[in-house]
Amino acid sequence: MARARGERGRPRRPGRGLSLDRIVTATLELVDEQGIGAATMRAVSSRLGVRSMSLYRYVQDRDELFDAVVERIVNELADDPDVQLRPVDGWRPYLTGMAHGVRRYARAHPHAFPLVATRPPTAPWVNPPLRSLRWVEAMLTGLAAEGFSDEQALFTYRTFNSFLLGYLLLETSAMALRDPKPGDGSFTGTDTVSNDGGEPAATNPVIGGLSPARSAGQREAIEDADSARDLLDPMDAIDARRFPTVHRLAAGLAEDRWDGEFETALADMLDRIAAIVGR
Repeated sequence: MARARGERGRPRRPGRGLSLDRIVTATLELVDEQGIGAATMRAVSSRLGVRSMSLYRYVQDRDELFDAVVERIVNELADDPDVQLRPVDGWRPYLTGMAHGVRRYARAHPHAFPLVATRPPTAPWVNPPLRSLRWVEAMLTGLAAEGFSDEQALFTYRTFNSFLLGYLLLETSAMALRDPKPGDGSFTGTDTVSNDGGEPAATNPVIGGLSPARSAGQREAIEDADSARDLLDPMDAIDARRFPTVHRLAAGLAEDRWDGEFETALADMLDRIAAIVGR
């Protein structure tokens, strides 16, 4: 996107020290602290100490800002010392390390992970959560170097992403349930300024927002839950007579087994890939 320029073609400075990097950082901080719905253009500009209109010289709208947030989150893989850009000790340790890296960034940003999972990608074949072209290229190239055929590499790419997406959506949703934020919802309030400087923008759904928004009573009940059974049914809304098995297994359903189940499921997924490659 071209930035606004002055009369002689020189870039304008919308605010002292303002940059896309700072804007994205402030937006991600807001989402982590308050939920996706809290990250309005007004809230971001307020955190940065600038006018809302200043942001539109760096991004066209909030959708483009959220896309930049997604790119920031995914690119945390590059700073993870346990994630390799190319296989070094074989394809299995390579994929294992990458899977753990994706899980680490998902767990670091549980309230933002729905954006990674649901923001429209640049192309329909770009699958979340490994949705960066840099990392897709690295995986496909690395698997080819390990002797994978094109068909095997594509199967691995799709299987890897499908496993991680489903698992991490469940895990981060459970984390968000245990730590609800006021902005966890699909709908947000209006910004004071629209992207064209005219009338205030209407309330719009946030793609990737946790839906539906929780009421204040629901949030309070979740925060007050002191047992697995209470967490499973914080509002005491599940009829024990209609759903007796759910009530009987409540503690098990709400129990935190994410670490062990992730390792087991990851190993099973890699075994499946190994079987395909070995045929």
